[in-house]
Amino acid sequence: MTHIDDRVIELARTALSFEYGEAHFYRHAAEMTQNPRGKAMFLRLAEEEPGHMDDMHTLFSAIIGKDEWQRLAAEEAANAHPSKVIAEMEAAVAHRGMIAVADDTQALRMAMELERRAIHLLKDMATHVHDPAIIELIGKMILEESSQYDALQAHLDSLLNVGLWLDTPEFRMDGKF
Repeated sequence: MTHIDDRVIELARTALSFEYGEAHFYRHAAEMTQNPRGKAMFLRLAEEEPGHMDDMHTLFSAIIGKDEWQRLAAEEAANAHPSKVIAEMEAAVAHRGMIAVADDTQALRMAMELERRAIHLLKDMATHVHDPAIIELIGKMILEESSQYDALQAHLDSLLNVGLWLDTPEFRMDGKF
């Protein structure tokens, strides 16, 4: 295996950790938050996560091969609750002294950090890919993660009274709706 292959394998492991852990994290965040709209948003984000696994399957099967991807997925699934990334995020809450219940803004900030990490992971993955179809898929995945990040940011702005809460984006700058 070359150095790039090792890096791609590590990126695949991290991506699996995110995908297996995000739904768990969002459900946990829904329990932590007191705001009903925040709860609804976190539960909606948790419901969206299984659909992301299909994109991950397509992406990494094309890059590292179907057999290697399935081996990594099975390995990560065995250690999925909680994943390393999510355990790290929850340890940060414990370190800040809010083990049982974090305030709404803290839950949102942690979720935004999780989305930021996922976006950076996908951008890093794009540097290791040359297939135009896979690059397009990565772009789609980055847009999905960015959309989730934007929803979290909008809700945080609402809680901090610096914005207006919208359950879903009202419009997009690219004119898609």
